Parts: sequence; structure tokens; C-alpha cells
Amino acid sequence: MKLKNEFKQFIKDITIDSEVEELIEKREILQKDFKNRFPQKCSENDIEVKKSDIEFFDQGSYKLHTTIKNKYGSIDRDVAVMFPLDININDDPRKIKGYAKDALSTGVRTVTVKEPCVNISYLENGEEWLHIDMPMYAKCDGNTYLARGRATSQNYEWEESDPKGLNDYLLNKINKDDPLRRNIRYLKKWKLEEYHNSTKDHEVPPSIGITLLACDNFVSYTEDGDADDLLSLLRTMENIQSKFELTYDNGNLVKAEITRNLPTAPYTDVFSKMKDSSDTYGVKFYNKLSRAIQNLKDAYNAESEYDAGNSVKKVLGDEFIVPEKEALRTRTTVKKEHSFG
Repeated sequence: MKLKNEFKQFIKDITIDSEVEELIEKREILQKDFKNRFPQKCSENDIEVKKSDIEFFDQGSYKLHTTIKNKYGSIDRDVAVMFPLDININDDPRKIKGYAKDALSTGVRTVTVKEPCVNISYLENGEEWLHIDMPMYAKCDGNTYLARGRATSQNYEWEESDPKGLNDYLLNKINKDDPLRRNIRYLKKWKLEEYHNSTKDHEVPPSIGITLLACDNFVSYTEDGDADDLLSLLRTMENIQSKFELTYDNGNLVKAEITRNLPTAPYTDVFSKMKDSSDTYGVKFYNKLSRAIQNLKDAYNAESEYDAGNSVKKVLGDEFIVPEKEALRTRTTVKKEHSFG
């Protein structure tokens, strides 16, 4: 089994198992401020939201325990908030998100209303070190709705959603399988390496898409009772690659589309924004995946652990430790000295 110890060390190095103390403090203060101030902001606009009805819950990687370290950027945290609200009367979610922004805006935070959430950013020496995404959900008539729409966008809606059902769906798959959870972390690390410089909207495949594709296409391999993470990652990526629909024009790949609908409401395609934005985004995604697969194949077929490690490093980044190159054994001939006379 190639690079067994290196993969074990790598997963330890990139994994975040729990919140750091400073993040816990910021999150708890944020939640306290929201509970104390948001109902008042709503009341000023003739909307009743009771403090006791406000509920916070995790979603995303912290809930799934698939969080990885990000050497390229700030700490990223998702904290959802849910409360009863009649969306038939309060039919503009932008206003509700605006009240949340007003409630949370202080000197230590920068608060922005984004399309799927309210974003809270913390700066230190002018640089963001932490941002918390807060999706806002309204409970109405037995259903749950996500507040969608930027502050000034003409496109907005209360979208029926089931965030807790999605959590349950994913945890039911991931909690049974530690190798799958590791595989998700490897794929997220690969995505981070490939897209950390991206500045274009919807160019980056969404994390929920990567997680769902990993769950759908995961292949487990073991040898002598130990998981073979290299081969598993390779086969999983190959399976994901096979799900693309490819369009060629004169031999050139011009469109590469992959579809994965959410397993819970609203049952939408998680890659729709990527596909709607530009055909080049899907082609880049496919080509990046293809390069990673080739590098993993090179690693699997390499004659030495050193060469294999260098190939994996091209996929997972510099944190992956490459085994030392074995010294070549050379045969030396010692010439005898001769004495004449």
C-alpha cells in the first residue's frame, strides 16, 4: 500500500476537529447579540419575533465534521438561525435580513447581506481572519423557508428548504464511514488548492456539491485491514468524472456539465448557478479533475514512494509530506596501492 503513513499524517495535519477558543467566543457573543437585538429591530417594524423562539444550529462542514484548515484565507463558519415568521405577511426576505444586519452591526464586525445568508466578517490589522455565514430560516405553516436575496437585488424569495433534513441525510452516510469522511476532506483540500485564487462568482464548485458527489461516488479499498486512501481517492474521482456530460466542437471540449439535486427541499441542482454562469466553469472543473486523476494514477503506478508522494503533492498541496528519496546503493572499488622496489 503506497503512502499509508503519509496519508495518515496528512489527514491529521489538515483536519479541524473542533472550534478554536476564540471562534467559540465570537460565535457565542454573536448569537447572544442576535437574540437580544433582532426581536427589537423587528418590533420597530411591527413584526413579532420572540427571543425564546430563536434557534441556532450548525450546518455545513462543522456539522458534518469535514472541516479542513485553510492556509489561504480566514476561518469559515456556518451558523444557521431559525424562528417562526408569517412569510405571507412578511413576504420580502431582504427586509428581514436587513433587520438582522442592523442588529449585528458593531464596531468589531462588518455585516453584509448576501444572496443566501447574512455574512459577518471580523478583521485584524485590516485582514479578515474569520467570517461567519448566517443563513436565515423562517418557520411558517409547518414548513421551513430560506431567506434569499441580496440587499438591493430584484430577485428574492422565501425558498422552501429543509436544512436539518439535509444534515440528517449526510450524517447518515458519513457517520458510518470514516474513510468516506477522509475522502471528503481530501476532495475539499483539492478544491482549495485549485480554486483559492478564484474571484469569479459561481466559478468554484460549491462545497455541498463536492460533499454530495463524494457520498454518491465513494469507493473504499482496504489492504490487510487498512484503508488504501490513495486508491480510494483515485477511484472516487474517476467515478465523479464519469458523471459529466461532455460536449465537443471540432474535437474541443466546449461544455462539461454535472448535475446533483439536493436530496431534500428545495430539491434543486446544486451546480445550477455554475452552469448558468458560464460553460467555461464546467470545463475548468472537469479539466482540473482530469489532471488530478492523472497525477493520482502516476502516484499509484510509481516505482518509488518518493515519486508517488510528489505526484500526490500536485493534487493535495504542499502540506502532503513526500517520503525521502532512497539513496542509491553504488558499488565502489578500492584500488590497492602497489610498492615497487
